[in-house]
Amino acid sequence: MPSRTASRLSLLLAALLWSTSGVFLKTLPSVHWLTIAGLRSLFAAALFLPGLRLAKPPLAKLVGAVLLYATMVTALMGSMQLGTAAQGIWLQFTAPAVVALWVWLIQKQRLRPAETLALIFTLLAIALIITGGRGPAHQRSLFLGLVSGLAFGLFIILLKTLPATPAAAIYLWTNLGTAALLLPLLLALRVPLPSAPRDLALLVAMGLGQLALPYYFFQRGLSATRAVEASLLLLLEPILNPIWVYLVVGELPSPRVITGCALLALALLAIALFPNHRRPVLSS
Repeated sequence: MPSRTASRLSLLLAALLWSTSGVFLKTLPSVHWLTIAGLRSLFAAALFLPGLRLAKPPLAKLVGAVLLYATMVTALMGSMQLGTAAQGIWLQFTAPAVVALWVWLIQKQRLRPAETLALIFTLLAIALIITGGRGPAHQRSLFLGLVSGLAFGLFIILLKTLPATPAAAIYLWTNLGTAALLLPLLLALRVPLPSAPRDLALLVAMGLGQLALPYYFFQRGLSATRAVEASLLLLLEPILNPIWVYLVVGELPSPRVITGCALLALALLAIALFPNHRRPVLSS
């Protein structure tokens, strides 16, 4: 078992790698976001191939996991490409609010004060992000970001019902399923596939290094790190994502979007600092 220091460094490295999704996306402006999502998952599945030897989830839950995961990662790519990386990644992190609503409305459990506060911050953040831009592209980005957050939240809830299923098996089949759903769709819609060596190399690097490899460090980091500490360390992903994009391509969100993202960060901090022994959130 790695030391606590090594575990923390592993989690930081996972967050760092996950946070580069915006930079990859913004440096592939000529590649459609559906193509990016499909090929990224196809290449990511290569690192999860050992999961073929592991137990699969029950078929019904596996189908549900594939559909939710595919929706989550595809909508995220669309939201970040059509809008700013900041609003895309932070809208995905409305997922804890989705989980809190599920606990309250479906499971009929009382929300803790931290969860209630997080819900209020999330609603205020969404209102600010809605009014933080104009035009059809902003509206589509906003819609896809909210869809990604909803799918992410439901995916977390589904994962909580699969405690005995190895992570490698879950992410092998969800990534293969995402590719299997999207690639035929691309052909049907006649969306061109990338042919430039540079674009293909970036997509391979995105699938292997940005999406799949961080899960190795994530699982390694959890072994000697408390859930609260892990949740706080992983907050670096949505914080760093728009920073890398600004440094590389100069994209700067509007002040309202920045304020909304800050409120979502406060919502996540409220849940992380006052946990309820829930399974740590994974990323995409």
